[in-house]
Amino acid sequence: MSEGPQSKGSQLDRSERKIISLMTASHGIQHFYVSGIALTYPYVIKEFHASYASLGVILGVSGVIGGLLQSAAGLVKGRQARSVLALQDVGLALACAFGAISPGFTAYAGAKAFGSLAQWPQHPVGSAYLSEKFPERRGTVLAWHTTGGSIGTLVIPLAMSVAITAFGWRIALALLGLSLLIGASLVQFFLPPQEKPKVAKPTGPTRPSISSLANSVRSMGRVIKETTGETKRILVASTVAAGGRGLGVIGAFIPLYLEDSRHLSQIETGIIYTTMLLGGVIGPLYAGNLSDRIGRKTVIMASYFLGAASFIGFAFTGQNRVLLGTWGFIVGVLAYSESPLLQSMFADSVHNREGNSAFGTYFAIAYGVGAIWLSILGWVIASYGFRAFFATMAFSFLVAGGIIATLPRQIKLSS
Repeated sequence: MSEGPQSKGSQLDRSERKIISLMTASHGIQHFYVSGIALTYPYVIKEFHASYASLGVILGVSGVIGGLLQSAAGLVKGRQARSVLALQDVGLALACAFGAISPGFTAYAGAKAFGSLAQWPQHPVGSAYLSEKFPERRGTVLAWHTTGGSIGTLVIPLAMSVAITAFGWRIALALLGLSLLIGASLVQFFLPPQEKPKVAKPTGPTRPSISSLANSVRSMGRVIKETTGETKRILVASTVAAGGRGLGVIGAFIPLYLEDSRHLSQIETGIIYTTMLLGGVIGPLYAGNLSDRIGRKTVIMASYFLGAASFIGFAFTGQNRVLLGTWGFIVGVLAYSESPLLQSMFADSVHNREGNSAFGTYFAIAYGVGAIWLSILGWVIASYGFRAFFATMAFSFLVAGGIIATLPRQIKLSS
């Protein structure tokens, strides 16, 4: 299969557009939590007298655990996606509630870890479903799925900033949990059910057991073993690039940077962070469509190298709010485009083999192992400051771009 221009396929009909829209909305609802909780970090650090390094460790450890759980995606293959995703939102709502009543940093960290455990289904389940449903338009539909998350990320910062200013971070976090409960109901009742799978439906409990998790880890190992050298390099690039990825590092540390290093108010932080996330909505749509037309490799390399430059530009911007917003928008466009592009390249390389299991492997590595970067970058900030933090992000993108540069234009499919 050529890595070059992909088939455009036929125009989407009304039912297909509905599926894409609802899956996009589901991802957006999940990101209410991902983005909203980041606005509480500056207040948690101050109230509980925590350090950047300790926050980075908590985010890194919980991210690794939650990310590796995505390898268990094959375990829910016989379940309805809408039920799995609705349960995910209920779990995130509980994580918000636990965080809102936490008496200290340890309890707050436990609530954050619980949230990371609950949020694992969205990426592998949603991406595998869309990739199987629309094989001729993977770049476009996966970009929409990613953009759904970015839209959810976009609409929350200003709302959370206003709620924190008016009521404090604890009540704001509780209100965030309420929105996730409403989202769970919408997903359960409005996302169309899937056709009954041809495989036997699991009869055991929905939650992974120790033995089933062990099976999922073995499945992940098998997927890695059977992939081509090109696919392995894509997985390595995904782990390296996690050091600058929009979903993860930016959401965790940019609000802290704007408040603690640039000394912006809560509302100013919310506005500039929202501007960055607006770029994260627009960028993946154009990048995904462009990759379908001219090829994945060209577009993703441009995203990596220009993204590295944008990190440096943002780091050396002074107190000027307009310049911060402008550079923030550019960072959002480039940093958030990387993920759907790499997902599409991965799906091309494995020919979507094993569906959920293949995507579970990808996300376990890209977001699970890649979450170690959160601990590293927390230590970098604590030891050397925010400019070193941005330089490290830029370095991760440059190295990942170099790895992708070694791939041929013709991606060999796994047998």
